[in-house]
Amino acid sequence: MSTVLVAVRRAVTLIDELADLDDPAGFADLALPGLASLIGADVSTYNEIGPGGVDYADHPAGSLPPGTRTVFAAHVDDHPLVAHYRATGDGRALRIGDFLTRREFHRRALYNEFFRHVPTEHQLAITVATPGTRLLGIALSRGRHEFSDTERDLLTLLRAPLAAGLARARARHDARGLLATTADATLAELTDREIEVLHLVALGRTNVAIAHALDRSPRTVAKHLERIYRKLGVHNRAAAVAGPAAGGVPEPVP
Repeated sequence: MSTVLVAVRRAVTLIDELADLDDPAGFADLALPGLASLIGADVSTYNEIGPGGVDYADHPAGSLPPGTRTVFAAHVDDHPLVAHYRATGDGRALRIGDFLTRREFHRRALYNEFFRHVPTEHQLAITVATPGTRLLGIALSRGRHEFSDTERDLLTLLRAPLAAGLARARARHDARGLLATTADATLAELTDREIEVLHLVALGRTNVAIAHALDRSPRTVAKHLERIYRKLGVHNRAAAVAGPAAGGVPEPVP
């Protein structure tokens, strides 16, 4: 099998796995090994950088000892990629080498206090979300060999499905939080089937996906939603889920 076909297969597998992710806490466990295998990295990290500090998950696990978080946080403003993402909002894949020569990089405290101990001579990164003043991103690091333009372009192509997978996992996690609470009294008028449909809507499922899960036609699902909207006094899916948010959408009895 050609190298290109192997890369395509790995990329498709990674995207498929992210599509099924229900908890953002598992994002790094899927994304980091997948990207490290696909693009190649000695160390890969999922980073959350904000006013409250820095946190990250690493692959292979333990590559960065816990104490290094404090060191990295102290010098994060010196990171050329972080500075670029903050200033522009452009989260495309970029290399440290796109901004600094190796000599310039070696002169920075960020390198001498942190990266030289990893060791990292080259890094390629993207952002996958920018909630408020925080940056959520992925960085791939190597001790030898700069990342190629092809590898940079591949990571840029994967950025959208990676970001979508993380956003979807967060939405599903939030929906489960609603489902765990007590049902709102306004749901009392819904039938068991309508509760089941609303439960799947809260998990972010489309009409087609709901129809497949319930072995019904999309048209039938649409009719159920019309009745749900009417009973809840809302006009769309988002409002149907948000309306009873204080009490939550109860999970149907199996």
